[in-house]
Order: sequence, then structure tokens, then C-alpha cells
Amino acid sequence: MANKIFSKHIVEIRYKPNSRFLDKRGETAELLAGSFFDQWNISNNRIDFSSKTNENIVAFISFRNLGLFTNYPNTADFFTEKAKDFIKSAWTNFPTSKITRIGVRSTYLIETESFKNSFDEYRKKFLGLSDEDLKKFDGDLIDLGFPLNFAIGEDFFNVTTGPMEKSQSKEFLLDDDELPAAGIFVDVDYFKKEFSPHITQKNVLDFVDKGIEKAGNMKDLIAGWTAKSE
Repeated sequence: MANKIFSKHIVEIRYKPNSRFLDKRGETAELLAGSFFDQWNISNNRIDFSSKTNENIVAFISFRNLGLFTNYPNTADFFTEKAKDFIKSAWTNFPTSKITRIGVRSTYLIETESFKNSFDEYRKKFLGLSDEDLKKFDGDLIDLGFPLNFAIGEDFFNVTTGPMEKSQSKEFLLDDDELPAAGIFVDVDYFKKEFSPHITQKNVLDFVDKGIEKAGNMKDLIAGWTAKSE
């Protein structure tokens, strides 16, 4: 039986502060709201959007950033579709020539049969310390996690991963009885910080695809190493 997978996904676009946003909040809310995002709330510097039909998705736009967030049971494909739709709708409502960062962050928890077994697999694959080496710490190794930072040309991605018990995974995902007793945690933040002032909408939408694809590949790779049956 396939291991159950829980996930959440976030896209955020940051730009240099746009003072004109403050004068156009009502107009912007009407333009971005629609049949899906049918509820909105306007505050001093930000507009938040939500959906009556799907409580696990929210979006926002402010004078300095915009973004969209989805949680389980929404899928990565659903996130990608809604994130692209929101970016397209918002494209003329923020300074696209002054983007300072784009990030796509995915957090996965892959159900496993045993925390101890996954813990041992992580130790063997990532840590590489022998039993004799560990004894020199004069203590019992009870938890571990690994931050890994990578670059692909002008793009960057940071991976944080480790085995988790339910009490810990509830802090990162959702506080829900449905979460498994043990799982593999994989968090991937894919981002870029240098942009041409002539960046196109297609460039940004393609970046969303790259971020989701990379996160999915990292999830599959790490789970293949560590989510093994006893």
C-alpha cells in the first residue's frame, strides 16, 4: 500500500514597496476576487482572499508582496493551477519591473511504518557516523535533521529534511489526528533574487513550475532513500 503524503505549498513574489497600492485597495480587491476567491478582507496595507468552497487555500496582495498558500488535502497540481491564475490576475496590480524575490516553498510529510527505521536510514545515508564514532559523543542520538543549500545557475533551493514523529510534524503541517505516527519530512524552498526589469509573466509562471517540479523530485528522492519498510 502506498504511503500517504501530506503537503502544503506557498508562492510569494516580493517587490519594491508600491505606494500606489494604498490608493487602489478597493479596486484591486474587486479585480482579483472572482468565482473562486469569493471572500476578501481589506486592511491598511494588504488584501486577503479566501474561498467559501475550499478552506485550505488563501491568497493576498500588499504594497510589498503577494502570494498564495494551499494546505492538505489540496494537491501540488491544484496549487500550481491556482497560483498561476492568481499571478495572472494580479499582474497589472503590482510593479513587475521591481521584483526582488520569487519563492516557491513545498513542505511534505510522507507516512512511514516506523520512526526508528526511518531514523536509521537517515543516519546511514546522511550522517555516515559509525557506532564507534557516535559513542564518542557520550550520549544517545535521539533526533536528527539536515539543512542542505543548493544553487542552479541564478536559482537557489534549500532543503530541510529528517524523520518526524506526529508530535513534531503537527508544528509544521496541520494539527490533525489524520497525521501519521511517523513520517519523512521534506521542505524545499526554491527561489531567485536577481531579476531583469523586463521580466515577463511567462518567466514567473515557468518559475512556479520549476519550483514545484524540484520539490516533487526532492521528495521522491529522499523518500526513496529513507521511507523503507522494516
